[in-house]
Amino acid sequence: MDHAGNEAGHGHGIWKCDGEPWMKEGGSWIGHIAPGVVMMVWGLHWLQGAFRNYFNSLRHKGQEFHAQTTYTLWRFPATSEGVCKAFLPMVAVSVELYFAHRGGWRTMICPAGTTREGHFYGPHFGNWQHAAMYPAFILAGFVDLLGHEVELPPGTQQAFLFLAFFCEALLMGLHKKHTPLDIAVHSVLFYAMSATAVMILAEAIRPRNFLLACGRATAMFVQGGWFVMAAHIMFSGDKAWDENINGTPTDMAPSMMVPIFFVLVILLSVAFTLLAFLAFHLYYKILDARGAVYERTGLLDEDRIECGRTSGVTVPGPVPLTPLGAGAGTSCQV
Repeated sequence: MDHAGNEAGHGHGIWKCDGEPWMKEGGSWIGHIAPGVVMMVWGLHWLQGAFRNYFNSLRHKGQEFHAQTTYTLWRFPATSEGVCKAFLPMVAVSVELYFAHRGGWRTMICPAGTTREGHFYGPHFGNWQHAAMYPAFILAGFVDLLGHEVELPPGTQQAFLFLAFFCEALLMGLHKKHTPLDIAVHSVLFYAMSATAVMILAEAIRPRNFLLACGRATAMFVQGGWFVMAAHIMFSGDKAWDENINGTPTDMAPSMMVPIFFVLVILLSVAFTLLAFLAFHLYYKILDARGAVYERTGLLDEDRIECGRTSGVTVPGPVPLTPLGAGAGTSCQV
């Protein structure tokens, strides 16, 4: 059978072990939705941590904002994000290469007795490219955990986190794609990943710049949001995104719509970050107002007197209210 026309029409050069061309599109709906949700949740975690650090630095005179690669949340251990970063990608790799497939392990080489014996098994390399994105995140997670035990040079954690997103972007940018729409969708995903990496690198250079911390989280929203949008474009079956005419992908209109939706995702992500900032600003204003009421009624003064009695030191100024993520109980500030 002559497959030359089909191969040219789809831009394929991927062959199965039996010598037949692989004509199916790669990826799946859940394979785009799942990482999209993870990225957006991760971005939310970074955003709340950066906002808490920023507003607490404003409330505590002499305390300066400083960016972090990991943040705490409520009463979870400080190492929680590092643990998730180190071990959850291991699960993702096992799913990508084994558990998500009926045939089991995604072999790299065509086995003996097949037409293409000894050649790379092309249809499996989409999974291998996806799996190759995770080891750098695992390494970054272990570096975060190491940083809790060893004093690393400044910027070490940011450097490894940058490396993780750089590798992710590189693999996405070089990921073999088939049709113009597929190429367009994954090209802008490469841009979103690259933006995240650039923001992290900039944070390493300017760790006291609050806007860069916001930019890192916003880039994650863009990346996660576009993963979700890609799932809709590629797998919803919506006729508007069908680029095929007489079986060949010749309709360029869907590809031309991709940058329009990508810009929309960027604007929505920026707007969400701004609204979240205003919400945190209002929250901390309410906390400060309550603290002023306590001070006027003498409650904070009594706490300072009691604190001075127990510690033998007179503590100037009101004791700040415990911020989100801090430990329970009261503390004496000396």
